[in-house]
Amino acid sequence: MSRSANAFFVVLPILGCLVWFFVKVFQFQTSPEQYPDGMVILQLSKGWLEGRPYLFDTIYGNHARQHNYYFIPLIGIFTRPMGVNGLFMAYVCFVGLFFLISYRSFARFNVAERRAIWLTALVYVFGPMAYFMYLDYFGWHPEQYFVPLLAFLALSLAQRKWAMFVVWLTLTFLVKESSIVLICCLFLFCSVVDRVILNPGKHWLSYILNKRNLTIAAVSVVLFLIGLWWLSYLNGSQSSRLNQAFSNTQFNRTFFYYLLFSLAVGVLTFGLGLIPFMPWLRTFPRKELVIGVLAGCYAVLFVMFATEALYYFPTIYPGISYPPRISGLWAFMFSAFIYLSYRVAQAGFTPGQNAISWVLAGCVLQFILGTFLVAHHFSFETKPSTLSRNASYMIKSRFGFDPYPDGVARQLHGLAKAMPVGSEVIVPFQYLRYFERVYPSFWPENGQLPAHILGKPLMYIYIKGLVQNGAYHAFPDKGYTAIPNEHLLILADSSWYNQTFK
Repeated sequence: MSRSANAFFVVLPILGCLVWFFVKVFQFQTSPEQYPDGMVILQLSKGWLEGRPYLFDTIYGNHARQHNYYFIPLIGIFTRPMGVNGLFMAYVCFVGLFFLISYRSFARFNVAERRAIWLTALVYVFGPMAYFMYLDYFGWHPEQYFVPLLAFLALSLAQRKWAMFVVWLTLTFLVKESSIVLICCLFLFCSVVDRVILNPGKHWLSYILNKRNLTIAAVSVVLFLIGLWWLSYLNGSQSSRLNQAFSNTQFNRTFFYYLLFSLAVGVLTFGLGLIPFMPWLRTFPRKELVIGVLAGCYAVLFVMFATEALYYFPTIYPGISYPPRISGLWAFMFSAFIYLSYRVAQAGFTPGQNAISWVLAGCVLQFILGTFLVAHHFSFETKPSTLSRNASYMIKSRFGFDPYPDGVARQLHGLAKAMPVGSEVIVPFQYLRYFERVYPSFWPENGQLPAHILGKPLMYIYIKGLVQNGAYHAFPDKGYTAIPNEHLLILADSSWYNQTFK
């Protein structure tokens, strides 16, 4: 590879990280869609740093009853100074660090191997499938971090760097209660690959049923059950999400369609993820066994995520296509590839000369199938007026770092920036995003106060038209000042408002 070509390939992940960051910033600030889950994850990440209860948000209350999201508070070091953008900054930092470490790690191999691995990693992380997963039209979820964290875990395991292995194992385990299943499947796949490399002549069953694999499976099952028990314990007499998923399930025609849709998405996603493996398995012994184990581990994860999606049954879509679920499947395939390619290259097996062709063909198929396989609300903007307006917004907002340059959005975001740390506000649902610096709750349909308010709200915001129609049934007592606005009734705590703006 020439020096210029090498420099081009090195720059690609840097450009990818920049594009990924600003795509998400732009999405949050300009799209008409709402992102309640993104605001929830933001609160979970930084609330404990601002004196609020651990894993508490204003929409679900004690979120520890929903999921074991014990990784996301660590991202508070990004979100406290950067707001919601810190979630994306943390992601691209993990991704960028992975490419930096992998560049050094694979430097020992020949040019063809390095180039094939590098391009494959780029397609896994920045390809069409990854793009739609990353958009995550409900905002953001901790499961997005599975992609870099599992890749780190696989690489450190392949290199036998045990200190870093423990670090990445711990971080991955803390992401969610389902993390241990992903870790277990990855470890089982890695174990089989290692045993095939060590001695490819054994009976196929000995690669699967052995002391190491049984230990991995047993420990993982115990940890998984402990995680489920912990959620059940925190919920007390209330049903956990898993119990609600099973209670929602009805074995009828809708369930059959759900299975059919899920199987189609699962099989096609596995096929796309498998394509980069093929040139590496060309001369590898027992390749049918390796593919079978990979498929078996993938099937376990598929069943887990499909069961998780039953919480929303009888809704069929998005189901398994929901970005946090399908990204878990994708992260497993990516991490399995990282481990396989490193160990195979280390053992002296080389990919076929057409490895790049396989990667590019897989990328094209991702482009064709990605919009079906990954749930999204994405559409291509081709109108010059729309493109011009979007470009103008990015310039006015200084590429998103000074958001909402005019209108009601500017006023509300400015009020939020002036509020003390930890302040709570009650707003109509569509205005949640402007209060990322504080802790907004939205008005429920009955017009009463939201259920998860910890203190006295600093501000109440109502839609004037709905006030006149009697849609709201809760108004603050004395001590609030009305802030002028044509369409909204904004009531702010008088002492704070007078001290801050007068």
